Amino acid sequence: MGLDTSYTTVTKENQKKALSPIDFPNWILTQFATIEEVKEALSSVIIAPTILKNWGAAPPPMHYIVYDSSGKSIVIEPLGEKLVVYENKLGVITNSPNFDWHLTNLANYINLSPFNVTSLQLENLKLESFGQGSGMLGLPGDFTPPSRFIQAALFSAASLPPKNSLEAVAQTFHILNQFDIPLGAVREKSQGKLSFDYTLLTSVKNQQTKEYFYKSYANQAIQFVDLNKFDLNAKRIKKMHIEGKQEMHDVSSALN
Repeated sequence: MGLDTSYTTVTKENQKKALSPIDFPNWILTQFATIEEVKEALSSVIIAPTILKNWGAAPPPMHYIVYDSSGKSIVIEPLGEKLVVYENKLGVITNSPNFDWHLTNLANYINLSPFNVTSLQLENLKLESFGQGSGMLGLPGDFTPPSRFIQAALFSAASLPPKNSLEAVAQTFHILNQFDIPLGAVREKSQGKLSFDYTLLTSVKNQQTKEYFYKSYANQAIQFVDLNKFDLNAKRIKKMHIEGKQEMHDVSSALN
């Protein structure tokens, strides 16, 4: 939850404009083609604190990121019962606190660089780095949203330009691998019950080709759905299970 995040209280005057937190992204995807169109229409809706069936309660205020095919991006957050829009020049987002807080916090890591540091002469002692990656020394490595935001911003900025769309997809997965939470690394105990937070699904969307790539915790093989093969005006929502089994190939015979 952000510092001042809150959904809008539903009244008789605004109830016709109300969307649930999970319907809001669907409203954007099905109604608009560009970032500008979304920004112009935001005043016509509110996000209401809706109890979700599988949650048993209303979810904490969400942080929404929107891209269009031109590469433009915005972040939308429910703040003070209003939808606040930020221009997203970095193209990355994590969870709480609010997006502008993350941008301010980024300045704490202004010294980080993809270039290795040179040696340092300290009086009569010459100090050398231990090895590769010394330019990123001090990069936070925990799983909290602020730390993940720093990693996402720096890794994306340092990424080399891909030669084609498939290379871009593969490179994006390599970046997202840095945020893969293994089962057991993040735990919470509440009322004597132990729960685990881990990465269920990692996805990459190619808006130019309209392909949705993903891999699950159970199966790390990259799979994709080609949206061009579906009727985007269909009335029925199609579903699939992401559970699966990791395939492992014996390549012993390939050695020579």
